[in-house]
Amino acid sequence: MEGILYGVGVGAGDPEMLSLKAARILRQADIVCIPRAHKASCRAYQIAVQAVPEIAGKEALCFDFAMTEDNRLLQETHGRFYQTLRPVLAAGKSAAFLTIGDPAIYSTFSCIAALAQADGHSVRTVSGITSFCAAAAACGIDLCSGHEELHIIPGRRKSIQESLRYPGTKVIMKSGRNISAIKEALLQLEQAGSVSVYAVQDCGLPEEKILSGAQAIPDDGYMTTIIVKAAEQVSPPATRP
Repeated sequence: MEGILYGVGVGAGDPEMLSLKAARILRQADIVCIPRAHKASCRAYQIAVQAVPEIAGKEALCFDFAMTEDNRLLQETHGRFYQTLRPVLAAGKSAAFLTIGDPAIYSTFSCIAALAQADGHSVRTVSGITSFCAAAAACGIDLCSGHEELHIIPGRRKSIQESLRYPGTKVIMKSGRNISAIKEALLQLEQAGSVSVYAVQDCGLPEEKILSGAQAIPDDGYMTTIIVKAAEQVSPPATRP
């Protein structure tokens, strides 16, 4: 029997946002892959286990992935993890790899999926609600309407000022150590009256913070999603459900 690797998006943080399909796959999977050394330190697992308590009793494959931009080191880390996963798939078992948000957005899963596919195994993806969709809902704003463009920008990109010139709405994710430069660039645009800046820290979690204006963005921006809208785009906030 052929093993199957599932990439399961658990959403931005609120366990109620986990899809019915994701819950079904998590219940059916033989193994749960956790992208941290321990369950307690894995945000994706803590979200999933609230929605599907049954996974607490499943076999877990925990692995600490390197937080680096060194491609060689990343490839080595992904390869080492896949070598621990490979016997599971070869034995015909199914494995659910947990990811924050959606597996198609800046996810380690895409790299693991490529290794599994190259090895001849089936890979399936279960979408999750992205942080920027959940953040827009939390702020009571739309991301784009009519013919407006939407740009998803990694915050670690060096040419952030160039990216902020794109038309339409800009979403900045995974800012990390580049947060100071991002805040400075956004403050300049705000002062010029050309943009409105929204941000949500720890979206969907009990400690969620909804922030308005670039100055309010925290210095530790890793789990903060920033939404930048042109001043003329801004409409009255929608009512949050």
